[in-house]
Amino acid sequence: MVKRKQLILPKVDKEGVPYLSYSQVATWKRSKRDYMRQYFFSERFEGNAYTEFGTKVGEALEDNDFSKFEPDEQDFLKTVPRYDVFEKEIKLQMDGFYVKGFIDTLKQSKGTAKKIPVIADYKTGDIAKKTADYESDDYIQLEIYAADVLQETGQLPEKVEVILIGREGNAFKREPLRLTKEFIVIDREISEVRVNKVKELVQQVAEEISEYYKVFLKLNK
Repeated sequence: MVKRKQLILPKVDKEGVPYLSYSQVATWKRSKRDYMRQYFFSERFEGNAYTEFGTKVGEALEDNDFSKFEPDEQDFLKTVPRYDVFEKEIKLQMDGFYVKGFIDTLKQSKGTAKKIPVIADYKTGDIAKKTADYESDDYIQLEIYAADVLQETGQLPEKVEVILIGREGNAFKREPLRLTKEFIVIDREISEVRVNKVKELVQQVAEEISEYYKVFLKLNK
């Protein structure tokens, strides 16, 4: 019998099982200081205008309700790909914790087959500047989602996409944010080798967070 690791993480579910999210993993990789401030010391994270705008776009696509946008933006949003299911929760089981998240939209096979042909994540931003970010190997959100699909169905999705929706305006200069009325679909290559490599990275991050958090708890008894 393989002994499972005993990790201690800042977030636990109702049953006391520790979990991470993609945003936690990304924050830890970007800045351990920011992660500890937010998750160890519970400093409130203030969502900025850009994240709020992205949430607004995602909710409009999920609800098929574009009334919060200008008429020309409404017509544009109706052309953005939307699949069968929205906000599907994932719980990717790892060693001593799980990764929790939500797939923005996915296509399901018809009938009783569990196969999921397409999963996609919506992003908003300057297309010219942000495309490279979502083509990069450093972006691992969809690999995490694909790993969960593999765990659930025994098969990887056939297609994994970032749907990058153009946005303009500078919130820091108090400029209103608007849609540029263009989008691109970034197809990411997914393989079991790539998915397993990402899982190893996430496991490593979780174990690092756990070691730091144990010290934090000991010092703050």
